[in-house]
Amino acid sequence: MNVSFAPLSVEAADILSVGTGINYTRFWPFPEPRWFCATSRDDEGRIAGVILCHFSSPFEAEFNTAVLDPRCVTRRVLRAVFTALFSRVVRVTAQIAPDNTRSLRGVVRMGFKLEGHMRLALDGQRDAVVFGMLKSDCRFLSGREHRPLAIKETGHGRHTRST
Repeated sequence: MNVSFAPLSVEAADILSVGTGINYTRFWPFPEPRWFCATSRDDEGRIAGVILCHFSSPFEAEFNTAVLDPRCVTRRVLRAVFTALFSRVVRVTAQIAPDNTRSLRGVVRMGFKLEGHMRLALDGQRDAVVFGMLKSDCRFLSGREHRPLAIKETGHGRHTRST
């Protein structure tokens, strides 16, 4: 997989539009510095995934993805994306359609926290489940790599946590 942090291409905007159900091509071209894009391509040059973030305010970025091949979402890519995002903002927000179970599971695995529900928040046509991430939540930043929590038996039915 090859990853580019170049501005969003029309091809990537099409894939993102199909993957999210939101017409991103109507916004193209995406003026920098309000937009941040990472596009992964396979060995044949086909797009395997797109991450597009909109800096909606001086302190917040909106996180959008379309993943065709899950192998493109590596720790290395996510570390680079979140390092860049948290160098500019204090929070990252993801809005996901309630029926998009794959994305709902994905953002939780990335460390996003459930924050609520917004009516007709996706293109004014569909509801959204809202997730947020603060820098302190991000498991991809240096020194914050996720380690599974282990539970150890201590006897007499008591448990202790270890990392």
